Amino acid sequence: MSTVRKSYFGCAGLLTERDARNLRIFNTWMMGTLVLWAGTTILIERHVIVWPIGWGLTLASFIACLRTTQAYIRFMRDSDELLRKIQLEGLAFAFAGGVVFMLIWRLCERLGAPKLDCDDPFLVMMLCWALGQYLGTRRYASTEP
Repeated sequence: MSTVRKSYFGCAGLLTERDARNLRIFNTWMMGTLVLWAGTTILIERHVIVWPIGWGLTLASFIACLRTTQAYIRFMRDSDELLRKIQLEGLAFAFAGGVVFMLIWRLCERLGAPKLDCDDPFLVMMLCWALGQYLGTRRYASTEP
């Protein structure tokens, strides 16, 4: 059964109402997790909080990460084949970009480049994921109704 697509994803019109709702839920969890994780990191590094609170915030960050993952899986399971294909292409691009960056940067470190924290390549992966989704959308999605 075909569903009528409304333009919820820029001009591509990729998302149904359900997809848009699931994406909003995922984005909300992702932004909340980001704020919680970044805040916890800053508070721990600056020794602003004592260990029980630090461990509590770390546990809360872990739970938020799990909920974010759960929201993304729901978004993927409820989406149609085209949207899944675009998301999968974005994830493949992110994985490949992250692996290449981590391997090459490790060589650069041995040549004297600054050492990165273990979570720094995550930013590269997120940017590659966004770029992969953009390229997949341009490749597969039609702007015609």
